[in-house]
Amino acid sequence: MGRLRAWWPALAWALTWAVGPASAEGVGTAPAPLSPQAQAGRAVMQAAQCTRCHPVTDALAQGRGIAPADREQHCVDCHTWILGTKGDEAAKAKMRVEFPEWDRYLDNIVHFTRLPDLGTLLRRVRPAFVRGFLDRSEDLRPHLDERMIPLRLTAAQKDAVVAYLAELAAVPGAPPAAAPSPAPVSPAQIAAGQARFVALGCVTCHLTGATVLRPGLNAAYWQAMRPVAALAPDLRHVRRRIDRATLVRFVQDPQAVDPQSAMPKQAVTAADAEQLADFLLHAELAAPTPPPARDFPVLARPVTWDEVYDEVLGRICVHCHMHPDSNAGDGGAGNTGGLGFKGLGLNLETYAGVQAGLVRDGRRESVIAPPAPGQPPLLYAALARRHTEIAAGGVAPNAARLGMPLGLPPLSEAQMRLMRTWLAQGAPGPTAPAP
Repeated sequence: MGRLRAWWPALAWALTWAVGPASAEGVGTAPAPLSPQAQAGRAVMQAAQCTRCHPVTDALAQGRGIAPADREQHCVDCHTWILGTKGDEAAKAKMRVEFPEWDRYLDNIVHFTRLPDLGTLLRRVRPAFVRGFLDRSEDLRPHLDERMIPLRLTAAQKDAVVAYLAELAAVPGAPPAAAPSPAPVSPAQIAAGQARFVALGCVTCHLTGATVLRPGLNAAYWQAMRPVAALAPDLRHVRRRIDRATLVRFVQDPQAVDPQSAMPKQAVTAADAEQLADFLLHAELAAPTPPPARDFPVLARPVTWDEVYDEVLGRICVHCHMHPDSNAGDGGAGNTGGLGFKGLGLNLETYAGVQAGLVRDGRRESVIAPPAPGQPPLLYAALARRHTEIAAGGVAPNAARLGMPLGLPPLSEAQMRLMRTWLAQGAPGPTAPAP
């Protein structure tokens, strides 16, 4: 087998359309009944293949969670398994026998190695915030390159997902429509809370929007902190995400509120927690400025298929657009379907697949030839659209066409120029026959 069967990890979750049996962590325990709406929400999450990236744990071990996908179809499990062989020459030599491209996997994998557990999320996050996030996802965890994709769900399905997560997390009552207005706090209290936030070292992991609270918190610092602070959210969203009482309890003992939380317990007193709440719930924290949309001029040199494949298509795009034979019949969300998408039959793993284009409304469309005079090829338009989405702060709800790569950062300037030049030169193919 020339390729790793689990190679397309970028948000391509396993497909199970009906509500399945009790999850593995609840074996031997009679499952607590879910309401009909929550049962529907569980089915939606299974159909959306959420457990190919996220754990959905039942902390009460009552069999109401969703079992994780097998490694061959599990993004995080697959990636951590591959990366676990780094530095182990014997392990790498063994894997190369079955997977000749193992070293390429090790070089390319940087994403989807750690994502939050959704099973206990609503023990600390307002259901209303989660519902709004399903409409338009925000960059909550800026240390992660990954972003939540816009799921193709109806309003009723989104309501059902929130109902399921609320019952799974054992949150009483109906989801509130909106966050209540916080009680007034004086500027002196906010300033004292900010000083305590810095003194306790919270700035070590957490961004506060574009507001920099300590010198030296620059891009290089956050890059170095990623392995430790990967799941730390941007705290400018706190006032909409969490109520004061929960926040005060959470910062003192995160696992007492959410046993799946990645935040370690710190030496935070009750008085400290109240001061932190004064700051986080009342300070005006500036939103980051999204990068502007840009144009990418063509290069003044020929660009080959090998360059395009090594730097873009084979490094990034094949995650969702691979040949089905490379992954046990699963060609990814953009080829054979997934994530609620039907799939477009677009295989970017081979030059022949790129030439064949995609299928829309039963007809083949080229992705490398301009669809009309003056228009960019569909492949380049999708890559440029991702830059536009990020510049706009996120994907608009129910956007007809999504930017690529789905759920990941836009291509770099060098990659965009490479793709534009290759397409402008007629998308030349490989100089040697494909294996």
